[in-house]
Amino acid sequence: MKSYDYNFISKLSVLYATLLMICNPLYANSDTLKKIIFEEKPGFTSKFEDENSLSHSLDNFNGQLTLVNLWATWCEPCKEEMPSLDRLQSKFDKNKLKVIAINLDRGPKKKAIAFFEDNNIKNISLFFDSKNNIPREVKALGLPATILIDQNGTQIAKYLGPAEWDDQYFIDLLSKYAF
Repeated sequence: MKSYDYNFISKLSVLYATLLMICNPLYANSDTLKKIIFEEKPGFTSKFEDENSLSHSLDNFNGQLTLVNLWATWCEPCKEEMPSLDRLQSKFDKNKLKVIAINLDRGPKKKAIAFFEDNNIKNISLFFDSKNNIPREVKALGLPATILIDQNGTQIAKYLGPAEWDDQYFIDLLSKYAF
């Protein structure tokens, strides 16, 4: 390989890595990339499990406004926002708003369960999608990703990136949909 080929490939690789970091929502700090995206479409159909490996679907939450948070234990922003999701749930009747966290780790469930126990996360329900079907179905480009599902199972919004979910903005927004 000629030296100019090597230099070109090296520079192209650095450019590609830089663009990947800038364009990836996992690393994005821009507020414009982390805003709520309002769009009505059918909710996801992929199944997920509870800690006892019982299968669930969005149908289990019909009649409730459901905030679905996709997260993983290896994702630091995911772990940082989890306490605010727990505090958010404590501000709402679970019959009106149900906050569920769907863990996407591919390994044993015990790591996510231990995280919930160690951080005293007790108000939100923990589920698992170890095959990562849901992120593919909803086209989540990074984690955390949060999806708002209305009482009829329709996705009405999604939010990419971490948030302080117990902020008054989200409380007011969710109060408009919870009936």
